[in-house]
Amino acid sequence: MTITSVTLFNAGMVAYFLAFLFYTIYTFSKSSWSSKLATGFAWLGVIIQGAGFILRGIEKARVNMVSDWTAFYKYAPFTNMYESLMLFGWTAVLLYLLFEWKYKNKAFGMFVIPLALIGELSTQILGFSEEAQPLVPALQSNWLLFHVVTTFIGYAAAAVSAGVAYAYFAKRDDTTAKDWAVVFVTTWFIFFFIIYSAYRENVPLFLAVSAVAAAVFCGILYLIKKTGVSKIFPSTQLMEQIMYQSVAVGFVFLTIGIILGAVWAKYAWGGYWSWDPKETWSLITWLVYAAYLHARYIKGLSGKPLAYFTIVGFLSVIFTYYGVNLIIPGLHSYAQ
Repeated sequence: MTITSVTLFNAGMVAYFLAFLFYTIYTFSKSSWSSKLATGFAWLGVIIQGAGFILRGIEKARVNMVSDWTAFYKYAPFTNMYESLMLFGWTAVLLYLLFEWKYKNKAFGMFVIPLALIGELSTQILGFSEEAQPLVPALQSNWLLFHVVTTFIGYAAAAVSAGVAYAYFAKRDDTTAKDWAVVFVTTWFIFFFIIYSAYRENVPLFLAVSAVAAAVFCGILYLIKKTGVSKIFPSTQLMEQIMYQSVAVGFVFLTIGIILGAVWAKYAWGGYWSWDPKETWSLITWLVYAAYLHARYIKGLSGKPLAYFTIVGFLSVIFTYYGVNLIIPGLHSYAQ
């Protein structure tokens, strides 16, 4: 059997699923063995998929007939929906593990790991091509690696902050029906944009499917709250701090990614900014997180409104990535 990058990416997803399973067992049982297995499988997935990216880069270099290996970075394996979603999932899990190590708390694994896993599994569910493909001329650039990696670190940090925000609502004693309604609606549209972006038909059906998925997700959160499992989560103050730090990290990398993208656009298309749909929605996402940081740091806003900001920001990330790439034609439409 020949081992390919796809083989390694799939093996990594299996490890992430096992990590999610053991994080869930740990959340409900607090057993030390499940805690160790959860973190171990998460790191195993990161290592396996890291090797997958190296192999994918070699495969892409061969497809693009690269003769000068010093130019290897120009053909980084992050140039279509399949590869970039793998990068998103891998980076989200890695960032989560770093936060887990820093705060010595594993209660968020069952919230963050699924977001990464859903992103990676959507490549198969939505039928994105797994083949290493030749790069279009616009992507053959020195800026490719730096722009994509910084942007997706920002996206991954957004996923981590959203996972903590979901846990935050399950932790608070004063979570109201209105709060659950906001969580449900935003989650509903996150699922909807992911599904509809690929098929682009039968809106009523996909709205219904997405509503069911969001209802199940919110039901699990409500069950965690009502059964008292959320007691193992850290204090709401610490959770707000983790959300803030995740957003701050994401905001810095999104800013760098947008700047690098503008410079790249100048070389590729002759202008720094063309109000392409991807550029516009990247700016909107950046403004959402800028408003979050302003409200948190300058105005001293705290509590549930900041958690709303975090989830809405992640919804904007989802639309920027799935919706804009697949629904709205633009200069970035090649990234499918």
